[in-house]
Amino acid sequence: MPTGKRRILCAESNKDVSDLIALMLREQGYAVESVQTAADCLKLAVTERFDLYVLNDTYIDADSLELCRELRAIDPATPVLLFSLDSSGFSRHKVQQAGIKVYLSKTSDFVALVQTIDQLLHS
Repeated sequence: MPTGKRRILCAESNKDVSDLIALMLREQGYAVESVQTAADCLKLAVTERFDLYVLNDTYIDADSLELCRELRAIDPATPVLLFSLDSSGFSRHKVQQAGIKVYLSKTSDFVALVQTIDQLLHS
């Protein structure tokens, strides 16, 4: 890993899930910022640089696909991972059109999430 820690912005509306993801990623050596709303995610994305965005499927203030499109307008190169419930109704085609690089189901375990993030950031 480079000398500086890779930075991840985790936009997860459920604070408990967000805290668990952040804990696991920090144990892997990543620097993690956590937010619970789309507005806070966009505010940070405008002012800071991240190596990866991890998005949830629902927010109280926005749709995650729209959030991804807005992130793409701010930062077209940084990968976006959607960590979504299968019940969200998003088709993989719509997810890809929004600019999401990886669509991972929340029915996967959190170890799979961390492994997927490692692969994205080290490829």
